[in-house]
Amino acid sequence: MNTTHHCAPVRLLGLCVALSAAFAGSAHAQSISLYGVADAYLEVGKGDRHEVSLNSGGLSGSRLGFDASKDLGDGLKAIAKLEAGFALDHGTSTQGGVLFGRQAYAGLSGGFGTLTAGRQYTPQFVALDTNDPFDTGAGSAVSSGVVSLFESRANNSLVWSAPTSGGFAVTAMVALGESDTGSQTNSSLASVDLHYGSGNSGVNLTLTSLKKADDAGVNATAVTLGGTYDFGALKLMGGVQLVNNSTRAAATADNRREFFAGVNVPFGADALWLGAGTSKTENVAGTTASQYSLGYVHSVAKGVDVYGVLTDIKNGSATAYSDDTATGAGPAVSPGKSASAAQVGFRYRF
Repeated sequence: MNTTHHCAPVRLLGLCVALSAAFAGSAHAQSISLYGVADAYLEVGKGDRHEVSLNSGGLSGSRLGFDASKDLGDGLKAIAKLEAGFALDHGTSTQGGVLFGRQAYAGLSGGFGTLTAGRQYTPQFVALDTNDPFDTGAGSAVSSGVVSLFESRANNSLVWSAPTSGGFAVTAMVALGESDTGSQTNSSLASVDLHYGSGNSGVNLTLTSLKKADDAGVNATAVTLGGTYDFGALKLMGGVQLVNNSTRAAATADNRREFFAGVNVPFGADALWLGAGTSKTENVAGTTASQYSLGYVHSVAKGVDVYGVLTDIKNGSATAYSDDTATGAGPAVSPGKSASAAQVGFRYRF
């Protein structure tokens, strides 16, 4: 009998046991998890006309993702994330059709903190999302554009998050423009976020610089100060943002002053959300816009929610903000027209 492919003989028993132990150790050291969000909502909106639509991504963008990590020993860990966004209403990719358009990165984590490279959330987005009473979803003044955001994600980016010490945390990003016309630094981004807090309360100060889009443009900067304080019975949230040269066009100095605030009130399996936002471009007539939102979320079970959101936007004569959601678009709006929407949706997080 050929014994080279069997573990029964004594001379191969030790080898088989050793290989089994090695594979078992490797399996315990490596973790790969699948997760996702399926979020769909029905919207009745009014802008230039009345619209009724079924959309994807109300409170949260629908997605499917993979988290991976491997223990390398001595406190060092390899990590990676691949996250694809999709439209639940018609099955296509979101984020411009990019396969892993939501996030795609790999890196190392250890005593030095975490260092990752790839397509990643910007510190400005994370700070706004953290302190937004509507989590940059339906009802959010960030989603509508009343409160502006340079980039929610940045390609070709390096992100370093320092270890938290005494309640302080620092996150820094450098995203290479890699422009193929003019200067290669065009559209590059640099940002740093300073966070202080504990539990569900904290303050963020975020500085962001976005290089000119082309050789004729100018650089844009944003200073974002936001905070959240959890009283237990309710959570107060909000912030202010100062933006200079928001369009990066050399012919205009479109400096903006923006504010947002709100409250989350949990009770049992339910939560009531209230929010408001306003903005104005300095020295430009008709650019004052304001937004008011009311949301109600009922948790059917862990990870399963039904929700309703009402939003009203008052546009100035030169603005045309609409009731956009996490990834869905609100009704079409012309400058100077008000926009309103009622959204009822279902979200399943797994």
